[in-house]
This record gives sequence, structure tokens and C-alpha cells, in this order.
Amino acid sequence: MPLTPALIRWLQTPAAAPWLAQLTAQPPTDAELLATLMRLRRHLTPAQAAAVVETARLRQRAQSKFPAQAGRMFFSRTAYQQASSALVAAYTARRFRSYGWVGDWGCGLGADSLALAAHGPVLALDRDALALALTQANAAALGLDERLWPVRGDVRHPPALPPAAWADPGRRTASRRLFDPESLHPPLSALLAQQRHTPDLGIKLMPGLPHQAIPPTAEAEWISLQGNLKEAVLWLGGLCRQPGRRATVLPAQASIASEGAVAPVAAPGAYLFEPDAAVIRAGAVGDLANRYHLWQFDAQIAYLSGDAALDTPFTRRWTLLEHHPFDLKTLNKRLRALQGRVTAVKKRGSAIEPEAFRRRLAHHPQGQPLVVVLTRLLDRPWMLICSERQP
Repeated sequence: MPLTPALIRWLQTPAAAPWLAQLTAQPPTDAELLATLMRLRRHLTPAQAAAVVETARLRQRAQSKFPAQAGRMFFSRTAYQQASSALVAAYTARRFRSYGWVGDWGCGLGADSLALAAHGPVLALDRDALALALTQANAAALGLDERLWPVRGDVRHPPALPPAAWADPGRRTASRRLFDPESLHPPLSALLAQQRHTPDLGIKLMPGLPHQAIPPTAEAEWISLQGNLKEAVLWLGGLCRQPGRRATVLPAQASIASEGAVAPVAAPGAYLFEPDAAVIRAGAVGDLANRYHLWQFDAQIAYLSGDAALDTPFTRRWTLLEHHPFDLKTLNKRLRALQGRVTAVKKRGSAIEPEAFRRRLAHHPQGQPLVVVLTRLLDRPWMLICSERQP
């Protein structure tokens, strides 16, 4: 049964509190789901029972996004999928610290609104009544309801004009994600038009944002968290620090701008470096290589190499044991000689399906853990054998 605003309000009442606390502490597994619902229906309506179970299970799932808050928050599945992680939301909200109050256009369950409210008052706008109920419930649960005002309305026609705003357009339908900026709800062009009224604007977009969609006066920032690319943000007006593209990695809060640098190309060295996905999306691989004196071994492949054991916030590093032109027989021969146990097959620039390929590799059950990388070197199919151990 779908969640409704009325059910969200009921979940905040003393009547729901003991059931919600019990299941939040121990959410039912898939195997336990039906029995749990039947037990709850002896005391609650079917809709209330489903709402309690759904909330408890979503709280468990949300621990990765909201590690300190999930157990007190309220979610719907769709709103949860689009919500920013707490660390990412806190990072982007810091750009708004100097404003007296801000707007959150398309607040969803309120993840960004809550982060913005840590710095000042927020007008949270959404067309969806359920989103507003979730935002209100989460603000109350986290003690921020006096700083946050949920209002129903169209972000293209806001009821008030704040000095700055954060916009989070819908990037999903009921069945799929949206990848075209003009297919979003509302489309990117409609949000950019809001600059007529609110020049200082931040727009949260999909990680696959095409470079040609970036306005020339905007700063486009790709943000990753613990190696996973989360979102791209367009910063406009006074929120733009420097027009262009940049990558930021969290929790290190390290950033690198794309300035068009081209990496040198040479044979692989002692170490293999895999750039963070944010760096790749921002087109900053060459800038990263030049900053750390690394090089590519193929100009079209976003792997880097070097001879120093560098630890950077922008890369993962493996010790490169050996490399050869791609050949399965040669690879298995070398794996036997190394007494290797392949724990992962990585690829970039190869059409091979890694997991099926791994089953064809020689395997020493107690051998040293190795990573096989299938890629290209000077536009030729190539394979690298790396030690799995990383710093």
C-alpha cells in the first residue's frame, strides 16, 4: 500500500511510536515480512501496518546515506532514491552560509533542506504533498522544524523570491532514470530561467550531465563520496566560484579543476592508478596526471601509471606486477607462475564481461590475491596483473 501524507502524520503520533520503535530496532526480513504484517494487522489497519513496516525497512536501508539520522527519519522509496547523502548535502549546503534565507526547489524528503537549515531558514517547495509531509516530518524529528517551512507549489512559479536557491529536479519516472537534462521535472532550461528572479542558484543534476549542457558562466562540479559518483551540480551567479568543470571527492573534500591539461603517454610503470569517477566525468584526468607527475599508457583510456607509491584522494592504487598483450593462454600461464588467486577482473576499453572471464582463469585457492585489468595500450588490447593489496 502506498504511503500517503495522512499516514506520515499518523507515524508521528504516540499511537504509532511503539510499533515503529520495535520494528526500527529489528526490521523484518523478506522471509518475515508477511508474518510481521499479519501480526501488526491485529492491532492496526492494513495501511498503518504497511506504513510501519515500510518505514522501518527504509530506515535500515538509509543507514548508508544518513548514518546518524536514519533511525529517526521518514522515507518513501522514490524520495529515498533521489535524496542526497547527508555528507553530500552538508557539503553543498555550505555554499549557502552567507545568505539570510534560501529556497529548496523540489525538496523531496527534505535531505537538502535539512542540511541548508543548519545554516539558516529554508523555504522548501514541492508539488508533491507526500514530499512535503516527509520534509515536515523529518524537520520535526531532527529538531529543525522552526527553520524549515514546507510549501506546496511549482518551482517555476515560487511563492517568494529568496536571495539564493537550491533546485533538485525529478530525475526518475516510476520505472526508470532520466538522462536527458531536458526530460527532468522541471527541465534544466526552466530552472536556468529562474535566474531572472534568483541569480544565485545551485542545481543538482545527474552524474552523466553532458558537458554541452553546461552554461558558459556556470561552475559544474561532479561530487563523489567514498569512490561512488553521486551527483553533478551547476553553480550559478554568486554561488559560482570559477566557471568551468571540477571534481570533488568526499569525505576528503579535495577538489581539482579541469583546465584542459593533456597527460603524457608512456609504457606502464610500477603502479596503476584508477582516477575517481568524478575526475573522469569532469574531464580532469590530464590535470590529475600533471599534478602528481603520472602518465597514461593509452591516450583514450582513463588509467594512469607512475613509479612512486603515491596516495592521493583522487585515485585508487595497485602495485603493477607485470603486463602483456592480451592473450588468455599467456595470462593463465603467468597466474600459475605467480600462484595467484584472482579476486577481481577490472576493465576499461575492453568488451569482455569481467565475471564470466574470471571463471576461465587459473586459480590457486591459497594463492596471493591478484587483480587482472583488461584494457588497451597504445590502442592494442592489453592485460595487467596487479597485487590486490592497497594502502
